[in-house]
Amino acid sequence: MPTFTIAGIEQAINVWRNRQASGEDAALCPKARPLADIYGEMIYTHATAIDVSLLSAEQVEAVTTALYQQELPI
Repeated sequence: MPTFTIAGIEQAINVWRNRQASGEDAALCPKARPLADIYGEMIYTHATAIDVSLLSAEQVEAVTTALYQQELPI
C-alpha cells in the first residue's frame, strides 16, 4: 500500500504555509490544517510513515498537490 512519510507530510505543510496566508488568528491555512492533525498524531505515536488509506480525501489531495504538482492553486 502507498504511504506518506512524516518528512513528506511536514514538507507539504511547509509548501502550503509558504503559498497561502494564515488566518487572522495566525492559524494554519486551510490546506495545511488537516495535515497538521495527522502530523501531530504521527509525532505522538512515533510513526515514520502512514498508509494513504488512513487519510481523508482532503489530506491526500493536500499532500499530493503540494509534493507532486509544479503549479499549485492559490
